[in-house]
Amino acid sequence: MLGTCYITIGHDGDAAVRIASPGRLRDLACEGVVSMNTLRVACAVLPTVLDRDQPLRILQWENIDAHLQLYEPLLGYAGAEPATAGSPDSKKLVGLMAERWERSDDAKTWCFFLRRSVFSAFGHEMTAKDVAWTWKRSLALGTVGAWIGSNAGLHRADQVKAIDRYTVEFTLPYSTSILPYLLTVIVPTVFDSTEVKKYVTPDDPWALKTLQKRGLGYGPYTVDESSDETVFRMCANPRYWAGPVGYERVEMVAILDPADRWDALKNGEVDVAIDLNEPAGTRNGVVVHHLPTTWRTMLGCNVTRPPFDKLNIRRAVALAIPYQRIVDEAFRGGAKRMTSCISDVVTGHTAAHRSWNYDPAEARRLLKPYLPLPPIELAYHDEFAHFPRIARIVAEALGEVGVKVKPAYLDLAQHGLKKLDRALNFFVDQDGPITIDGRYALGHDVNPPLKGVFDFTGYHSDEIDGYLAASLKELDDGKMVALLGEVQRVVLNDLPWIPLAQHSFVVGISRKVAGHRWFPLSRLRARHLSPAA
Repeated sequence: MLGTCYITIGHDGDAAVRIASPGRLRDLACEGVVSMNTLRVACAVLPTVLDRDQPLRILQWENIDAHLQLYEPLLGYAGAEPATAGSPDSKKLVGLMAERWERSDDAKTWCFFLRRSVFSAFGHEMTAKDVAWTWKRSLALGTVGAWIGSNAGLHRADQVKAIDRYTVEFTLPYSTSILPYLLTVIVPTVFDSTEVKKYVTPDDPWALKTLQKRGLGYGPYTVDESSDETVFRMCANPRYWAGPVGYERVEMVAILDPADRWDALKNGEVDVAIDLNEPAGTRNGVVVHHLPTTWRTMLGCNVTRPPFDKLNIRRAVALAIPYQRIVDEAFRGGAKRMTSCISDVVTGHTAAHRSWNYDPAEARRLLKPYLPLPPIELAYHDEFAHFPRIARIVAEALGEVGVKVKPAYLDLAQHGLKKLDRALNFFVDQDGPITIDGRYALGHDVNPPLKGVFDFTGYHSDEIDGYLAASLKELDDGKMVALLGEVQRVVLNDLPWIPLAQHSFVVGISRKVAGHRWFPLSRLRARHLSPAA
């Protein structure tokens, strides 16, 4: 085996192959065109930042999509075929780069036993030192990975130790069962620290510049250096621990309009198209799946300012919203009603507490003591196509109950900055955790690294803080889930934000491609795909 194969295809069809073998790169000339088994994926924009500990474009889905091909966490979920997506079996924890794990009786010490012979495309075997270095980096950077670790009380690098070559020990300050679930998250990333350290400098001790653009990990693919501004290319890691992948090469192609992505898929120009606006089903040689996600869209109500400092006004707004119309018109069917403040695939979700259904008559009754209200601006951006449509529908619906709402467009940067400053009174927003653990999901709403939906609305609840703190330390699963149910009860009663819809991951896959599986972070994993027989 020579190593990782990077192919550069010229406009005239000529190709040069660079073989990365341990210790050196050498250029080889190829005679004629090199044919590769390539999966072409249509997405809205190309990945820009591959390091999830760099906050820039942290929520750009294409960055996450690329990350999922380039890296792999220690643990994951069993997953399922699309027909049983979200089933209890699909959400069971499984080992990936860690084969198994153990905890002490008090759940303060956890040991993870790494799989042997896990190699990067650069020829280095993963060891416990890579995992420890990964956590040292994340905690030092103090961004997303550090916040994720804080859910288990991880704040210092010496809490993560390499006991031997294949054993990592985590020492926690309190008893908690959340740690294995945190290790399913795509950050902190397990890097090939031997390779990464080649790019460390005094001015860049964590190789931020290199890791923004290069995938230096142990996943099924690595970045192809022939990527350009039109195509993001990845080549298979020939030493991937789970065996050969079905496609030697993956190309992400930017096609901004979902209708154009659909046309490219129908016409055979691409094999997969993500984030479509198409109904589920099979047609034109394509299967379209609508798969559950943790993501949801909501209306933020700033509880520190009139008129949303009045609970009954927030409740009236919740009753005035035509939820099914939003699902049908704004999302074009690519979403569903929410039955709580978190997605129904999140552990601890319950539909037992109050939900808000369309009832304009009751909305008018609650609003009557407060009318007339001054006109209200509803802030939105157009980074997501459904936001402008939601703003229009909400304005029309509230107008019907006597509240004048003016949709107010802001560009994405303005929208984000004003949210952080709590300068928006009423706004369309969306968010979702990157793991399905309910303690993480609801904690993310309350106190994430870059602030979150509660912060943006000025809302705070000591009662919620108490329930969340207790849930993190509760080792009995039934009692933990009950505590998370109480959090949802308080949120749905107080309504700092109004849940509108739970997103579906709408993906179209050519019938020539087999093997698609759903996982809780419901995005594409190319390593499971292969040409259909």
